[in-house]
Amino acid sequence: MIDLAKVDYQVILLPPSGGKINITDLIDAWTHEEMEDQISAKVTLSLKNVKREDGWMHQHVFLDKRLVLEATDGNGWREIFRGSVKVWKTNSENHTVHVVAYDPNFNITISKEHYYFKDGKTAAASIKEIASEQGIPIGIVDGPNKPLTKKLYKNSIANTMMERLKESERKGSGKYIIRSTKGKLSCLKEGNNSVIYELDDWTTESSSDERSIEKLITKVKIYGNSKGDARPKVEAVKTGKTEFGTTQEILYKSDFDNMKAANEAAAEILKEDGNPEINRPLIHPDIPWIRKGDKVRVNSGTINTMCIVKSVSRDMHSKKMMLQLKE
Repeated sequence: MIDLAKVDYQVILLPPSGGKINITDLIDAWTHEEMEDQISAKVTLSLKNVKREDGWMHQHVFLDKRLVLEATDGNGWREIFRGSVKVWKTNSENHTVHVVAYDPNFNITISKEHYYFKDGKTAAASIKEIASEQGIPIGIVDGPNKPLTKKLYKNSIANTMMERLKESERKGSGKYIIRSTKGKLSCLKEGNNSVIYELDDWTTESSSDERSIEKLITKVKIYGNSKGDARPKVEAVKTGKTEFGTTQEILYKSDFDNMKAANEAAAEILKEDGNPEINRPLIHPDIPWIRKGDKVRVNSGTINTMCIVKSVSRDMHSKKMMLQLKE
C-alpha cells in the first residue's frame, strides 16, 4: 500500500570532488521518462542559476556531471534514476539552467560496433558480453536463454541488443526489456515485478482505450524474381487474422538471402502489424516505483485487466505520471 499524498522527490548532484549537493529547492520544472523501445531513461530539469560559495550552479550541472533522482512515499528515500548530464543550456533572460540527463545505457544507443555471435549463444549471454566490453556494470540479467543461430550485426550497440531479444522472443522466450537500475544494466522479463499496483477509477485522473485497424496487415505475399516486364511468380503467402478483412503487404525473394529469411520477415510483419493497434494512455497520481515493463492491474473506464507498462512519463512538479499500457 502506498500513501499517494506522501510522494515527494529530490535531486542530488554528485560532484567529482565527493560529497552531495541537494538542488531540489532550485528546480522550477522536472520530468522523468522511460519510453517504449528506448533502453535509456531520461531526466529533464530547469533550475535557477544561483551563485554558491563553490561557484555558479551552471558549473555544477555542466556536461557529464552526475546526478541522482530519489523519491519517497513516506518510508524513506529510494533512488529511481542515476545518470549524467548530456545536454546543457543557460538562459540569461530568466537566469536558469536547462539540463537533460540520461542513465548509463545512453552511450550504447549512439555508439556503433561490429558483433558476430556463433550458433547457440543466447541473448542473455550476448548482452552480458556487450555490456562487459563497453564497460557498463551489469545488474540482473535473468534471460532470455533460448539458443540463437549465428548472426552478424553492424548497427548501434543498443539495436544489436534489441535484435537479440526480438530473435529470442520469436523462439518463444517471452518478452524482455533492458533498463538501468542504480547505474547497472539489467535485462528483465516483462511483468515479472513482485509488487503489482492497482490503478482504478477512484485514483485515476483520466484514461482512454483506443483501437485502430488503419495500419492493419492480414496477408503477406512473397514474390519471386521477375523476368522482363512479366508479373513475378508468387512463391509464398502468409495469412494472419482476417476477421477485419484483407489488407496486404508484399515482399520479394530477391531482397533476402533465402526463402526461409523471407518467410520469417513475413511472419514478423503479421506479428507486428496483424492485430488492431491499441492506444491506452492513463494519467494517475505518481507512484515512483512503477517502471517500464512492470505489470499493473487497471480498472478504469473500459480497461479492466492486467496491463504491462510500455512507457512512463512523470512530472515531479504536478506529482502525476502518464502511462502507456498494453495487455
